[in-house]
Amino acid sequence: MIKRIGICLRTSWSLFRVFWQTIYGVFRVSKLQEPIVSIFGGARVTGDDFYFKQAHELGRRLIELDISVLTGGGPGIMEAASCGAIASPKGKTRMMGIGVTDLGEKPNECAQEFFALDYFFARKWLLTHFSSGFVVFPGGFGTLDELAGVLTLIQTKKLKRVPIVLFGVEYWHHFMTWLKDEALKHGAISEQDLNLFTVTDDLEKVFCLIRDECKVES
Repeated sequence: MIKRIGICLRTSWSLFRVFWQTIYGVFRVSKLQEPIVSIFGGARVTGDDFYFKQAHELGRRLIELDISVLTGGGPGIMEAASCGAIASPKGKTRMMGIGVTDLGEKPNECAQEFFALDYFFARKWLLTHFSSGFVVFPGGFGTLDELAGVLTLIQTKKLKRVPIVLFGVEYWHHFMTWLKDEALKHGAISEQDLNLFTVTDDLEKVFCLIRDECKVES
């Protein structure tokens, strides 16, 4: 009986923390001017990498187009996009990073507007539900988790259809092969699901997709 009470108390405290951290996150992110684009990508991508440079340029150009940038606030692609964003005079008020505590990653030096939550799923919810588009750069398990989460929400109509761009044709090649040759073949997804996102190496195409969607009234 005592053990059950302890479990209930710990669970209640965790739920209370989730609730208040989410409310705090909503308050912070809601101050970011819309439209907002979330940028996902690997934390291990370094500054001399092609994708790092492209993410930096993407962040800068989005701000110039009056589109706010939202990232995980950490190193790698997140740092590239953040630093690109604040390279614009408007970037300091239109860029935000959302981290996770105890992850072992410090916020990147360009994430001047930054806060951290205790829960991955709370961060992912905030990165997902305020965005008018998503650009997904090469990354590992975390990036795949974020991509799969967004695709699932749109596929099941729990999130409105917005542009999703996978940047890096070569990187995503085998992922696309698996989707077409295995997932589609075995009926795990439909042909229509393959149209939920675009794969490209062309930043101009990214901007075109994002701008077109951002002009659409919800």
